[in-house]
Amino acid sequence: MIIPLGFISLNNNLDIIFIAIWDGAKIRETEEGYTLKKSDIMLRLGLLYGELMLKSGAEIYRVEDSSRRLLVKVGAEEVESIVTPTGIYLSLRVDGHLYTAVRRVIRGSYDLNLVCELNTLSRTLVTQTDADSTFATVISLANNPPPYSRRLQGLAATVAGGGFTYLFGGTILDVLAGAMGAMLVWLTCLYLAQLYTNRFVIDFCGGAIAALSAGLLSLVLPVNMDPAVIGAIMTLVPGVLLTNAVRDALTGDLLSGAARMVEALFVSVAIAGGVGAALSIWLSIRGLV
Repeated sequence: MIIPLGFISLNNNLDIIFIAIWDGAKIRETEEGYTLKKSDIMLRLGLLYGELMLKSGAEIYRVEDSSRRLLVKVGAEEVESIVTPTGIYLSLRVDGHLYTAVRRVIRGSYDLNLVCELNTLSRTLVTQTDADSTFATVISLANNPPPYSRRLQGLAATVAGGGFTYLFGGTILDVLAGAMGAMLVWLTCLYLAQLYTNRFVIDFCGGAIAALSAGLLSLVLPVNMDPAVIGAIMTLVPGVLLTNAVRDALTGDLLSGAARMVEALFVSVAIAGGVGAALSIWLSIRGLV
């Protein structure tokens, strides 16, 4: 079975997908001159699979369990994996020999649809599936276009901001202010993310934009800043991160649970700090402090 080279690049190194033409026990060299054994393909499959799940927002126990299920079904005799929010340690036994690999995982964007598809794949494969065909399936899932376009994501953020503003007791004008603030926050975060800015800076700037947008609108419209600001920053609240932290802790992954809990705390501090700094500057300009 021929699998083309260079589908995706996750870490900009040789862990990019370059797969040899593998027909059972017959191994041929790739165009780059590397020879991939059955164990190499399994290791790369497990690392890619785990990295995709972890980047997309899966819980630690799900990444470990699904990776083990997948590798056992493609022929691994024994699989052990230790996953943290920033790395994957994978060990497997093939033909009586033990192989180990490590993958550093950089933060990605949440894609629960991809998590669901990868999770389903590991549970629906028949026993002793070829590793190369499974690798091709995983790559195909990774290359699927995002389920929601940028325009739709922006619309969802805008509607969510207005909805949260209403839930916190805002008037119609407050809802409009909250929706506009949420849209500006989303655009700001999107732009900064493309610059590979630190997440703390992104959330800090997002909180500041939410407060400043509500303040500017209050100059021309009778807008209550409190519900408008709260509604706009609710799109930044790390709900998935906090949920995964609790679930990891409850399943015994205390290290990952604590790490994600601390990360959620820092995100919250960044949002609050951005709002506080912007409001302080705003009130100083207006001569109220």
